[in-house]
Amino acid sequence: MTTRKTAVGHRIAWIAVPFLLLLTLVAWAFASPLGASPDDDFHMPSIWCGLGEKPGMCELTDDPLTRVVPASLTNASCFAFHPDQSADCWDPSLVSLVETERLNTGQYPAVFYATMGLFASNDVQTSVLLMRIFNSALAVGVITAVFWALPRRLRAVPVAAALGASVPLGLFIIPSVNPSSWAFLSAVTVFASLLGAVESTGRRRWVLSALALAGALIGAGARADAAAYTVLAILVVAVMGARLQRRLLIPAVTAVLICVLSLVLYLSASQGGALISGLPGITEPLTVGDLVANLLNIPSLWSGALGGWSLGWLDTPLPSVVEFFSLVVAGGVIFVGTRSVSLRRWLAIGIAGGALWLVPFVLLARSNAVVGEQIQPRYILPLLVLFLAAVSAADGGWRWWRGPRLAIAAALLAVAGSVALHTNIRRYTTGLDDMAIDPGYQSEWWWTNIPPAGVVWVVGSISFAGALALLCFVSWRAGVTAGARDAGGADISSDDSVERGRGGSPTPPTENLRSGTGGAASRNPPAKPPSDPLQV
Repeated sequence: MTTRKTAVGHRIAWIAVPFLLLLTLVAWAFASPLGASPDDDFHMPSIWCGLGEKPGMCELTDDPLTRVVPASLTNASCFAFHPDQSADCWDPSLVSLVETERLNTGQYPAVFYATMGLFASNDVQTSVLLMRIFNSALAVGVITAVFWALPRRLRAVPVAAALGASVPLGLFIIPSVNPSSWAFLSAVTVFASLLGAVESTGRRRWVLSALALAGALIGAGARADAAAYTVLAILVVAVMGARLQRRLLIPAVTAVLICVLSLVLYLSASQGGALISGLPGITEPLTVGDLVANLLNIPSLWSGALGGWSLGWLDTPLPSVVEFFSLVVAGGVIFVGTRSVSLRRWLAIGIAGGALWLVPFVLLARSNAVVGEQIQPRYILPLLVLFLAAVSAADGGWRWWRGPRLAIAAALLAVAGSVALHTNIRRYTTGLDDMAIDPGYQSEWWWTNIPPAGVVWVVGSISFAGALALLCFVSWRAGVTAGARDAGGADISSDDSVERGRGGSPTPPTENLRSGTGGAASRNPPAKPPSDPLQV
């Protein structure tokens, strides 16, 4: 009876975790006004024109590089760069149309804008909120699907990578209308799914291959650099787990299709040229001293994604506790994940880590910029996700998170997330010149027909903390159950797709039972891996 109750509790927990994470992202979606994410004055007109010309929403002009769009889209970022100013400067009642050159005319891939364009309407506020909620649901839904499709021993990979890199920039950017939302999701999906496909068989392999291809479309359809990152993810997976075996044909074909898709979408956007020629704006070349300083200061971009840089238009500075707690958790993912590493994994981790350092360095050099100019943490956030995923891709790595490690990491993330959410809401309700415990106290701006700012903060904070607490609880209960089964000599559930064969390569279970001359193998079946706390 106890075992049955535990199984039911696990199922309820794994249903509740995605729901609570969705509530968290929806709270973040309400935490910012229109125009709050970087370059929203470019992305929103691009969305309204994402499906072509529409009367009253996107109209052609005599200039092929401009469009006529609602004025409320172009002035939504009136508060940008003024952290002490609330968002009440934006006027949602504007119904006039204005001409703008700040929109996508080939700079970005068209998939993201076309998809968001399905929600565009004359009601700008409602449309943007629907887009944010959709992107929140998409992220939770896809990562949840990847989690359940993966072999049990690899299910910690998307969890550690997504959560380890999410606070605060990930939580801010995913429920937004910025294409970087999809770039983050793609980084988690492509690596975890493709690695799982390499190490699986049967229907699981087909499902994971499909998810990897979908993740590539999501990323490459949003940003040209995300298309390049998907190819990097394939390289890391190939180094880590690929073998020249016929049964890996499906993952290999998937990888080729991803490369072709990424190349097509990369070439469709002029933005991709920035990876070669750099970003425009600065013409004075860097000195040797500037290059050395850039090389040494690249880590500030990593910590910037974890709270070291301001949110929004880089105008919402966060308390230092956010950066410190997030860095501790990300560091924990690295140290726990490298507790036991094979030579192939070291090489794969080195490639991911080298890209995390060298890609922004080269881009800065080509742009004649120093750290703090041009290149923002959100550009390299997918690389940070990929690095944490590569570090976490150890067989049974979940076992190393048992005990206080997971509880401490969860507590730190919950506090950091709550503080970041509070600060972000307060920045737009009154400006950061007037802080209060209730982020909605004496507010100058807030949504209509939306719960008060204080309620959104509390719900978002409790939801995030609850999801993390449930992860800890399920992991702890499963660890206790596994220990009891081990002590009783009971047969422990193993991965339902593959066993690890000689040399670490995945081998179908039937091959491990192949007997020799004396039939010794059939009398001594292979030992089964420890029970996984991520199973239901």
